[in-house]
Amino acid sequence: MIKPRKRSDAAENCRLILQAAKKLFAEQGVQTVSMHQIAKTAGVGQGTLYRCYAHKGDLCAAIAEQVGMEKIKELETFLLTNKHLPAGERIGGVLHYIIQFIDEKFQLLLPIHTVHDCEDESAYFRSPMYRLVWDKLTGLYAELEPDYDGSGSAVQADHASGATAQTGDASAADAQVGRAGAAPMQDGQASATSAPASQETRAAAWERATAKAHILLSSLHPAGIIHMREGMGLTREQITRYYCELFAR
Repeated sequence: MIKPRKRSDAAENCRLILQAAKKLFAEQGVQTVSMHQIAKTAGVGQGTLYRCYAHKGDLCAAIAEQVGMEKIKELETFLLTNKHLPAGERIGGVLHYIIQFIDEKFQLLLPIHTVHDCEDESAYFRSPMYRLVWDKLTGLYAELEPDYDGSGSAVQADHASGATAQTGDASAADAQVGRAGAAPMQDGQASATSAPASQETRAAAWERATAKAHILLSSLHPAGIIHMREGMGLTREQITRYYCELFAR
């Protein structure tokens, strides 16, 4: 009975810390709030705070993930509702949601990226939110590939499995692997000669799609978006439009 109580207490402490951090961040801004203030407001000791969250970047990441998953649900609803639209238009919709999220939550996102850049620059690319959005964009870019027929490939299945391992969401893998199948054969061609070539073509198309999705997401650094807003005087709508001109054709 002791160990479950300890786990329960730890979970409650983390909940109180997150609640206090959200309140203070909303009132004073992320940059001005100290870890000491958060611990005091949450009613926990400094040691307890740092056992739950090693630094402010960890706290911001936890809050951003909660808020971000709500935005992901909105994004998934958009994609489901508008699945009849051309892939380029749906990519534009994804960009709208991402840029809106960054613009509204940049105070939470900047500390996360700062910590990742200093301590583990690949951590952001392994995060559940990144993997989910990357998976959605990869599927959309695959639709734009002239050599990709939607029938799937081993590379596609591997990508979906990787996303599932990171997010625990089996639906992404199911949706991707569910499209797997034999490539259409031309009259007079033997399967022994046509299948490997078709598989290679689809794999190359999927590789291009994954690269395009990664390049797009890598360019959406919160500091860059905020510089466009504050340093260049661009509106959110202008930034979205310019991104769409570059990435949603």
